[in-house]
Amino acid sequence: LADEWDKVAAGRDTLIEEGRDLSYLYILLPALRELSAKWLRPGSRILDVGCGTGKFAAGLAEEYPKSDIIAIDPSRYSIQIAQEKRTSLRNLMFDCVSVEAFAEGRDVEPFDLVVANMLFQNVARLDQVLNACVRLLGRGGALVFAVPHPCFWPRYWKYEKEPWFRYDRELWIEAPFKTSLSPDAEVTTTHTHRPLSSYIKKFRNVGLCIDELIEPYPDSGLEGEYPI
Repeated sequence: LADEWDKVAAGRDTLIEEGRDLSYLYILLPALRELSAKWLRPGSRILDVGCGTGKFAAGLAEEYPKSDIIAIDPSRYSIQIAQEKRTSLRNLMFDCVSVEAFAEGRDVEPFDLVVANMLFQNVARLDQVLNACVRLLGRGGALVFAVPHPCFWPRYWKYEKEPWFRYDRELWIEAPFKTSLSPDAEVTTTHTHRPLSSYIKKFRNVGLCIDELIEPYPDSGLEGEYPI
């Protein structure tokens, strides 16, 4: 999986930098900021899990210079891009490591906020990833995450009508990576379809409860920017 993301890292970073990932810019970021607002304060410790090339983490570091932010990802090329472009911020550190290894490999001061932006659908062992996130959280801390809605993601990837697809089963999906304004990607990536019930069960199994849920949707003006 990390090797797959190595192959899309540069193109993904360019799309985000140029503002051509509409969902990232206008849907994911506002929702993550809204859900994280209580824990985004001076002096907080923030962990960005599956940070990619570090755009989100760098934005937080700029806005909250008195907070300590660590951003991790197992994709070596993603972290290389992040370190080349975004290490001028003294309160931001990048590390090429999975969250499971990060939680086990060293003594880590607990975090007030752990952010997982579009990560959980890309991991094979969600229970182990969630356990690691829980171990890294301090008392009163929060895990804020974004996942694609499993009711509509199969339609976007065009497999909802395939005979092998069932909504109620966890399935591995291999397909060319794409975004709305860059539909012709040639690199295949893997993600997991999980029904909402599966996510909730796994959260409960590690002692997490869902305090707030947002299902963001583009307004009519932004919706018109997406290709048909």
